[in-house]
Amino acid sequence: MGFASRLGQRLVQHRAAARHFSNTLHAAQDLPKLSWLDLRGTGLSAAERLAIEELLLRHDPLERCWGIIGLHEPTQNKILDFALPPYDWNTQRKIATSQLVDEFGHHTGGVNQSCTIILGIGGKPEKLINIDAARDDGVLVLRRFSGGGTVVVDHSSMWTTFIGRNSILPHVKPFPREIMQWSVDAVFGSAFQSWGKEMEDSRSSNPKGKQTLVFKGKSCGLSGGVGESLILPSSADETQQMHSTDTPLFHLKENDYVLGERKIGGNAQAIVKDGWIHHTSFLYDFVDTNMEYLTLPDKRPDYRGNRSHNEFLVRLKEHYGERSNKNAFFEHVKKGVNESFEMEEVSLNDVLTIAEDQFGGLQEWWDTKCRTKVVKL
Repeated sequence: MGFASRLGQRLVQHRAAARHFSNTLHAAQDLPKLSWLDLRGTGLSAAERLAIEELLLRHDPLERCWGIIGLHEPTQNKILDFALPPYDWNTQRKIATSQLVDEFGHHTGGVNQSCTIILGIGGKPEKLINIDAARDDGVLVLRRFSGGGTVVVDHSSMWTTFIGRNSILPHVKPFPREIMQWSVDAVFGSAFQSWGKEMEDSRSSNPKGKQTLVFKGKSCGLSGGVGESLILPSSADETQQMHSTDTPLFHLKENDYVLGERKIGGNAQAIVKDGWIHHTSFLYDFVDTNMEYLTLPDKRPDYRGNRSHNEFLVRLKEHYGERSNKNAFFEHVKKGVNESFEMEEVSLNDVLTIAEDQFGGLQEWWDTKCRTKVVKL
C-alpha cells in the first residue's frame, strides 16, 4: 500500500473516530443530569435519611434531580438529637444501666433497637401496628413525609431514592403509578437484569457441587496419582440448590416491586409543585418476628389476598445472596442510572451545607420544618 493510500486510510479512521466522539458527546449532552448521593458508610439513621430526602426535595437551591442510595441504622442517630423509646423513666434508667449489647454494639437493656417502623404520612398506628407489642419492646416508630403504607426497616434494608423535577423529566407524569413505571423502565429493570446476569455468569464460571479437599494448604492426592485433587460429591442440599437457581422475574405488580408473586420492598411517593420523590426500602433480609409488629392492613393489593407479611414478602438474599451482596445491588442500580442520566457525584457534606445555609443545620430543619416525626405509642 502506497503512502497516499495509507494517508487516506488514516484520514478515514480519524474522521470516523471524530464522528464517534461527537455522537457520544452529543448523546451525553442529551441525557438529563442527576446528582448522585451515596450514603453507605456514613452511619446515618433512618430518621436522618428521611430528613435529608425531604430537605433535597423541597429546598435544594439548584432544584436538581437526585439519586440516593444507602444502608442505615434503624435507631441510632449520628447527627440528630431526639429521645428514643421507651419513654417512661423507669425503663429508660434500666437501659442506661444495662450491660446487654446487640451485635452492632448498642446497649439495649432488652429493648428492640434492631428495627424501626415507618408509617406513611396518613398512617394510623392503631390500625397498622400491633401497638402493645411495639410499645413493650420499645420499637422506634416514625411518620415520614411521604404517602404509602407502613414498613419495617433494619440494617439489611437497601434504601433507594429518586427525586425528579417536572422541568427536567417532563415525560414522567407526577402520579405514583407513572413514577413507578418510569423507575422500572429507566433504572430498576436494567439493574435487576444485570444483577441476574451476574448470578448466571457466576454459576457458569464456578458451579457448586464439586469441591477440592485441601489439607494444610495443599490439595489431597488421590490414590491414582500424586498431585491429583480429591473431588468430593455434592451434598443433597447443594444438589437441590443447583437445580433451583432460576430467579423469579422482577416486575411491577399493581403498586409493588415483586419477584414472581412476592413483594421485595416498600415504596412511597410525595408530589410537590415542581417535582416528586420516589423512595424504596428493598428487603435484602429481615427478621420474621420484626414483621409481626405490623397488622394485616385493611387496604392491600388484590394479589396479596390474606397472606401474612412473612408469606407475602421475600428476601432478595434468598435469590441473590449466595453469590452476591447488598453492595452489588447498589452498583447495578448505579449502572442503571448511568444509562439514563448524566451523573454527578455529591458528598454528604455538600448536602449538610444546604441544611446549614437554609435552616442553620439539619437539627434545626428537623425541629422546625421537617415533616418526618417520631410517633410516641
